[in-house]
Amino acid sequence: MTLVEMLIAMFVFILIMFGSTYLLGQVYKRYGFAMEQGMSTHAVQHSLKVVLEELRGIRQSDAGSYPIEEAGNFSFTAFTDADKDKTTERIHYFLENGEIKKGLTEPSGTPPSYPEGDQTVVTIAEHVINTAEQPLFYYFDTNYPVDQINNPLSTPVSPISGIRLVKIDIYYNLDPFRAPDNVRLESYVELRNLKDNW
Repeated sequence: MTLVEMLIAMFVFILIMFGSTYLLGQVYKRYGFAMEQGMSTHAVQHSLKVVLEELRGIRQSDAGSYPIEEAGNFSFTAFTDADKDKTTERIHYFLENGEIKKGLTEPSGTPPSYPEGDQTVVTIAEHVINTAEQPLFYYFDTNYPVDQINNPLSTPVSPISGIRLVKIDIYYNLDPFRAPDNVRLESYVELRNLKDNW
């Protein structure tokens, strides 16, 4: 082999090695992102399951208030025993800066009352990208699904005593630049403790 042939062979070998390394790096990055997106989506699904369970058991507050306090597109406040301590807490779910948060307020005093605002706030889901045209909460009355004209109910819902079913609709994306398609998680919860005689 001449020196020129050897240099050409080395150049081709280096190009192949560089190309293989780059290709493997891209595969690893995409696989790693897919795994990260999958785990993150699973975490959001788990949080949604907890929210559904808490909403399913909403009930009259310890102060005697109606089980639902407020029902908006991106905020929902109700009463439930969220921590299973036989005391009814006020829970406030809301979307803020791409995060779904839960505010929890314990009753205090005798007779029981609920201080204004959320006593403790925790983030239960991140990377939520719902827009103004994609509400987080939808509300339905007892006539749904027969009545598709008046359902979902207009927000803010009034009177709130008409709500019997809540839909939670989450648009989620860990990184919109790397994953152009959003993940949509939606679920319905029947408010089983609400009766038509409220």
